[in-house]
Amino acid sequence: MVRRKPNRLSRREFIKLVTMAGLLTRCRQGEQVVITATPAPTSPPVRNAAGKVVQAQHAGVWSGDTLVPGALRQMLDASITTLTGVNDATDAWAFLFNPSERIAIKVNTIAGSDYWTHPALVTAVAERLQEAGIPTEQIVIFDRSGGELAAAGFEINRDGPGVRCYGTDGAYSAGWTLMDSGIGLSDVLLECDALINMPLLKQHAYCGISFALKNHYGTFDRPESFHRPRIDTAIAELNALPEIRDRTRLIIGDALSLVHPGWSDAWEGDSILMSFDPVAHDTVGLSMFREALDADDNYPIMPSLALASSFLQNSADLGLGSNNPDEMEWSRLALD
Repeated sequence: MVRRKPNRLSRREFIKLVTMAGLLTRCRQGEQVVITATPAPTSPPVRNAAGKVVQAQHAGVWSGDTLVPGALRQMLDASITTLTGVNDATDAWAFLFNPSERIAIKVNTIAGSDYWTHPALVTAVAERLQEAGIPTEQIVIFDRSGGELAAAGFEINRDGPGVRCYGTDGAYSAGWTLMDSGIGLSDVLLECDALINMPLLKQHAYCGISFALKNHYGTFDRPESFHRPRIDTAIAELNALPEIRDRTRLIIGDALSLVHPGWSDAWEGDSILMSFDPVAHDTVGLSMFREALDADDNYPIMPSLALASSFLQNSADLGLGSNNPDEMEWSRLALD
């Protein structure tokens, strides 16, 4: 395969890139890794703890081309107990979600890709919510289109027994502003009390990577109007809207596949990320993607670093979280 030449950077962009590369290298070297157990709190955990990210790796999560449900459950249990400090996984889910709430799970199933948020992982999350007392009919898996959800392997269920699953399919409510332009937000989002953001880790031509923050381009009605040259600012301002920011209760990043440029191939992964902080979550995701690119000479890392550093910094500046490794707590859990 012919290698593409990296884009030429301005001096200002280069300085930003070098700064971000240094931060990511420190993350990758594990300066912020915490492996000690946290005692169970006497009250519910803080849900917006800035900078805390848990990466659960499982050597046996794949059996051929199939994800192993027991391994996924183990990864989720280890992640949520570490993130919250609650020793029992069911109690941890119950601390975060109330049986009276309607819970929406935002996945990534965009057309044009051969990889999506893995249905088996989403199913495992829905099962854990039910075990924590959330009725099945109050859980809805969604993205922008029912057709895209079905193509990605999700079973559409608007009003039948079990967990709901359907697309926004044009049902947007107007009344919000993004970069001085009017937009509509998904009615599925607006009708929920709490949101679980479940993105897939992918390279993106316009912003370096698509992960938790970029995943909300499937939550509003005009994403095509906010790509280049506005994407760095738009991603941050979109996630700062109270309707998204305040509903987001948990982020579970799918790094079971790390999707190549072009979205037609992927490196097989063995991890999920869990966090309350979308900026720290995506900063760790960028570091993981850098490791994958470093090991493959077919894909240059420089453009992705340069592009992603901009929207991450803008998001941190808006108070959405931390991209500073000195403020981050990155726990890596090796499971088998």
